[in-house]
Amino acid sequence: MDMPFPELVPRFRELYPDVVVPRTRPMPGALAAVASVRDAGGSVIVVTGKYQPSAELHLRALGIEVDAIVGELFSDTKATALVEHGASIYVGDHVGDVRGAQRAGAVSVAVASGPCGAGELADAGADVVLASLDDFPAWFGEHRAPAL
Repeated sequence: MDMPFPELVPRFRELYPDVVVPRTRPMPGALAAVASVRDAGGSVIVVTGKYQPSAELHLRALGIEVDAIVGELFSDTKATALVEHGASIYVGDHVGDVRGAQRAGAVSVAVASGPCGAGELADAGADVVLASLDDFPAWFGEHRAPAL
């Protein structure tokens, strides 16, 4: 099945909904993290490097409702969407996510359960480094407490 690279992308996107999405599982802590923001009256915005239609399929399959989703943005280019949607906190697992949050003036919450370790995320300038997304609701509750 030799296909030139440009022809592989449409084929991948055609197969993705039936092959990948049904196998989707939420990241540990993701549902509780979203719920903690919702319970506090906040908006949930997903800004991702993933192809937007694929990201939408994943969220729908997981039953996660968001206020907005913006896909195909990487590193500090994520700042445009974060500013546009008024994000004050951005959670990510990559140094590029830290850069995007910094450029947008948002609090960078880095989770060390992805491709980058805690030290790398801290060195990139993350405001907060969590070992797991499971730790987000407690951090978020403490972060919000001074405003109450």
